[in-house]
Amino acid sequence: MKNIVFIFLIVSVLFGCQSTEEDNSVENENILFIGNSYTYRNKGVDQHLNDLLASSKTSKIKKFVTRAAKGRFHLYSHWKDLDTQLKFKSKKWQKVVLQEYSSGPVKEPGNFVIYGKKWADKIREHNPKTKLFLYATWGYRLRDKMTDSLYNQYEKLGSEIDATVVPVGLMWKELAPTINLYDGDGAHPNRKGTFINACLFYEYIENKDVRKTKHSDSRLPIKTQILLKKYAHDFKVKYEKENELQKLSSEH
Repeated sequence: MKNIVFIFLIVSVLFGCQSTEEDNSVENENILFIGNSYTYRNKGVDQHLNDLLASSKTSKIKKFVTRAAKGRFHLYSHWKDLDTQLKFKSKKWQKVVLQEYSSGPVKEPGNFVIYGKKWADKIREHNPKTKLFLYATWGYRLRDKMTDSLYNQYEKLGSEIDATVVPVGLMWKELAPTINLYDGDGAHPNRKGTFINACLFYEYIENKDVRKTKHSDSRLPIKTQILLKKYAHDFKVKYEKENELQKLSSEH
């Protein structure tokens, strides 16, 4: 009887150790959004993205998405903010998204570039393998040319810090005749705006088709979610094709 118990204990320890090693071998991916109300409104782009990732179940990697976001914050505001610095230091981030104050890139382009570079250096010092993304936002509803101006500034910074620019504003501009993504103030996103932004981030951060994810927002009708996912996916496909054609034409 004693021998049987002893064997059982040995088997239990061996299998227990093996299980622990397997659990520890599962890689984690931490994603941080640094922004302001354009990031945190309507539950937050980060949390909608978190829900989309959870609903897809296409990867064994455990993913955690969160934000450091306060109203009217610039990148230089975050640089000096203790809460942001503490959150940034709390984890090893595999992906970081930077979002400037709505009009910051065009009204204060100097600070935008200076602190964009500062953050890029700090992020890569913390983790050299971190992938950087820029959240290229949209212009105010009554400022037609603002979206293009913002995008140009984000593109310039992106090329300087080797960051992927997620062209959210250009998507809004293209969809403007089809669907209203603005809240009543003509600046912030409504619920649909925040959701479709998360869909586009899913496409870029995961490099996967967001249309294959499941229903993840209890406050938006399923038909609306399906439509918004289609808009985000179709926009990215079209945008990338146009970029490829531009590169080919410039080479010749």
